[in-house]
Amino acid sequence: MASITSVVGARSTLTTTLINSLAPGAYVAAGTINHATNDPLDVLVEVRIMPGTVAGDKVVLVFAKGSLDGTNFTSGPESGTTETDENNLVFLGSIPCNTNAAEQAGIFSLAAAFGGALPQASKIILKNDTGAALASSGNAVYFAEVSGASA
Repeated sequence: MASITSVVGARSTLTTTLINSLAPGAYVAAGTINHATNDPLDVLVEVRIMPGTVAGDKVVLVFAKGSLDGTNFTSGPESGTTETDENNLVFLGSIPCNTNAAEQAGIFSLAAAFGGALPQASKIILKNDTGAALASSGNAVYFAEVSGASA
């Protein structure tokens, strides 16, 4: 009997510098991942944060927005500090930032957040809720596609 395994692909970078020095309470779109090219079963998103001098809630919130055509995405904030439509974003998770200037990280499943299936494309949205601006460097978002293999 053949066995099915999941294979995590190589880690790729969502190239953005917009996370660096992100103001407290602000949102940023960290980049778009196209799922239509390789049709993965899942995509793991890794977020690495270098907080400043934390206060307040001491957390970075990680969200996603989906698109069925790769162009028109679901609603919700991608910049600024207006929280009105935050509940329209798909919540991936949070990264606690309890220590000043110490890198914090988290890995999140897009398929799990979208209810088991990926849309054609996803935007990764971050909200700085640490109470202070993030560091001017050391912040990054990566992703790795998960495919299936039979042996």
